[in-house]
Amino acid sequence: MPHSYGLLRTIAAVSSHDMSSLYNTMLLGFSYQGPTGENCLVYNPDKSIQADLRGVESVEGRLRRALDLLVGKGNYQNIQVSSRTDRGVHAWRNTLQVDIRPRCKQHRNKNDANNETTVDDRTSNSKRQWKPKNLLHGLNFYLSRIPSYPTLSPTGDTDNKANASKAYFYNYPFNNNITILSSVVAPDTMITNQNYDPSLPDNESNPKKLRWDVRFSATQRIYAYRILHSHHTPEANPAASYYHSQPFEHDRVWRIHDDKGSVGELDIDAMNRAAKFLVGTHDFTSFRGKGCQRSSPVTTLDDVVVHKERYHGIVSGFMLAQNESGNIPESFHLITIIIKGKSFLYHQVRNIVACLVEVGQGRLTPSDVQKILGKKDRSAAPGMAPAQGLFLVDVKHEPQF
Repeated sequence: MPHSYGLLRTIAAVSSHDMSSLYNTMLLGFSYQGPTGENCLVYNPDKSIQADLRGVESVEGRLRRALDLLVGKGNYQNIQVSSRTDRGVHAWRNTLQVDIRPRCKQHRNKNDANNETTVDDRTSNSKRQWKPKNLLHGLNFYLSRIPSYPTLSPTGDTDNKANASKAYFYNYPFNNNITILSSVVAPDTMITNQNYDPSLPDNESNPKKLRWDVRFSATQRIYAYRILHSHHTPEANPAASYYHSQPFEHDRVWRIHDDKGSVGELDIDAMNRAAKFLVGTHDFTSFRGKGCQRSSPVTTLDDVVVHKERYHGIVSGFMLAQNESGNIPESFHLITIIIKGKSFLYHQVRNIVACLVEVGQGRLTPSDVQKILGKKDRSAAPGMAPAQGLFLVDVKHEPQF
């Protein structure tokens, strides 16, 4: 995203916040399992199918539905997520901010002769700010009761609060993939504008300080990419080697299997040597995804490291129950690539991972990665790793919350 556009958007948000004193900014930490391809489809009552790339079935869309049910439509605004993730990417902890109107008391309408209607009283004496704990538990309550697919209740209302807690979802699975982890009131602080030009006056178009913002206050984003790697060995059953743990990890790892055994184990040392060329401030055009909106391809990576361990996974507990310890082939390994930086280009992490895997398989050398980086040409680098193995582990802020 161009810096000028992001700056103008932030200034607009600040102005909106100042003009509407009824709203209080809340900061939420949340985790989710990235929606898979089937969640891109919305089934209408007439059985037709429509694409839904960022609608009610996206992570943000479901959060909006929960907010509608908890605080009411029109009682919140200015949702900003610190880190947008691709469809299928998971988040161990992402962060967002949202402006929420305080709750209000309801009084009987004095103009109603039958005394059957109520009116909202939003005077200063009646306003009640949302407590972070109540917001956290309330959102998790409704998130756990929103189905994975939009379904109609017997009344035809998908967003009715009364129906949200009733079993009107038939055989559709509940959406328990989004969880609110933390909720706090936004800090009443100002942050330094990274785009401030000291040669120009400090004014509304070139402010030196900005109101705290969940995106611009982020000091580091940490990603982890998981690869479940195996290769055929003479003593192992090829079919068992490939399908082992597939039901448990199919949408949480990049599954790489060398059925011929020609490559063998990934060369982790070579991958780490190649990763060192990527640490620091560089022009990452060679790893920039098509459609990236950032004005500059220059970013800074704080650290890139590759870990390897023998895979045990979810089935380790089952082995203990069976009093067995050697069911998982020794050729099974979990490779985790950790990448840290303040900001990233579109698809940058997944493109880097694909390149490092090529090094581990011997198709590229560590020095080739340095050459690819220097060419500043996307076509010089390998393809892109799939989304399901990528996790946004954490987003660090200043001040931290």
